[in-house]
Amino acid sequence: MDCVMLSLRSKSVSFFFNQNEHICRWDCVFLASRSCTTYCTEPWSYYAIKWKTNEALSRPATSSSVFGNSSLWGAHYATNGARSLIKTEIFHSQSETSPWLKVHLIGSKMITFVRVYNRRDVGGERFHDVAVEVSPDESGNFVQRGCYKGPGLTDQVIEILCDYPTSGQYVRIRIIDGTSNVLNIAEIEIYSV
Repeated sequence: MDCVMLSLRSKSVSFFFNQNEHICRWDCVFLASRSCTTYCTEPWSYYAIKWKTNEALSRPATSSSVFGNSSLWGAHYATNGARSLIKTEIFHSQSETSPWLKVHLIGSKMITFVRVYNRRDVGGERFHDVAVEVSPDESGNFVQRGCYKGPGLTDQVIEILCDYPTSGQYVRIRIIDGTSNVLNIAEIEIYSV
């Protein structure tokens, strides 16, 4: 139980526990395509806090821009449930100061954390200085509830825990620092209590 409490205090959604030495690690980097049998050795075990279903799955998504205005890079790819292995069929914004991706949920939800699957082929470092913002309605009155400094790694799974559960129907992921930024997201999952 101590690992769970430490994990929550560190704003981590998951952690590793060493059964022999009774120690835990959190804030680890998870790479989506790597198997634990290759990169983890006994006696470490992976645990994650159990949440409800992914509220973003198959939900409409919009964005500040789409790379080349191409249907191969649209916002809808971020919520389709597939983490593409190829360089297209992911969300890819134009280069801009503050690119964003917004997901419209079914009704108001108590948002607790967001899981982002970073691009799998190249450019993982593009995911940096990201804010998780929540709005109760279409008004655009977003409030920041989580952040990720980064930079991310290619193929990384990034979990951003909200400061506290926040009610909202719209969740936006936005780069808030830098100038020529590109937002690439293979898949986004949004969890609520």
